[in-house]
Amino acid sequence: MSTDSLAAAKIRLMANACITRFDRGERPIEDVIHSYNMQVDNEQLVREQIVEKRPDISFTETLGTEQSGSGH
Repeated sequence: MSTDSLAAAKIRLMANACITRFDRGERPIEDVIHSYNMQVDNEQLVREQIVEKRPDISFTETLGTEQSGSGH
């Protein structure tokens, strides 16, 4: 198994963990993702996996925005 496929497997694992916690009602999906303290680029990869697996999960936060109170 190459490093790239191992990294891809870890991203899928993290996405599944986030989905599980979200389904249990733990907190908003953005908070779940942030709780793993990943690098920003890895967080984006996890978001993409979540959207691919569960398009019904909506993200209220836009990329590059931390905690903005109102829209754009």
